[in-house]
Amino acid sequence: MGKSSFINKIAKRTTQEVGNKPGVTKQKQWIRINEKIELLDTPGVLWPKFESEEVALNLSYVGTIKEEILDKVEIAYHLTKFLIENYREKLCERYKITEEFIQEKLNQENPENENIYEIMLEIGRKRGCIISGGNIDAEKTARIILDEFKNGIIGRITIENCQRVSIGTEFFDNFRRRRNGRNGRNYRFNKIRRRN
Repeated sequence: MGKSSFINKIAKRTTQEVGNKPGVTKQKQWIRINEKIELLDTPGVLWPKFESEEVALNLSYVGTIKEEILDKVEIAYHLTKFLIENYREKLCERYKITEEFIQEKLNQENPENENIYEIMLEIGRKRGCIISGGNIDAEKTARIILDEFKNGIIGRITIENCQRVSIGTEFFDNFRRRRNGRNGRNYRFNKIRRRN
């Protein structure tokens, strides 16, 4: 959800034009929510240079970067590769491709990029992206993969893994000692689970 969508939701009316792509808001605009609250809607701002290719790819998968400046086929290729490596089952289920087919393609002697591209083309074939001569329309296939990812049709997918912070038993033991000493109460930890 973008800023404009959020403002529309808070205002309980459509005050701002919204879209499933960046850059719909063109200028600053104040929106009165009630007598005491006004919100300022502004165009989004992205930094011109990304610190890593992974950050740029992740932003492009979700449509944060304008599609007009990107090669959709290349972005869909990287997304397909990511899905194969991390969410193969969801990819297979959505596009009716067997895991054996994917494994067979990945085991070919070709360079990895050709193998993954062939898997992408199979998705296009399954989705009817066939053009004259029986060829697969890679551009249309890329659009389908990216749109279905952005709209959550492929499934619930996390593209960034947050480091899990595990709290050792020492933390809990010290906390318990401090809390048990207060007012003679015995505090129990029913809702907090230890992670090892």
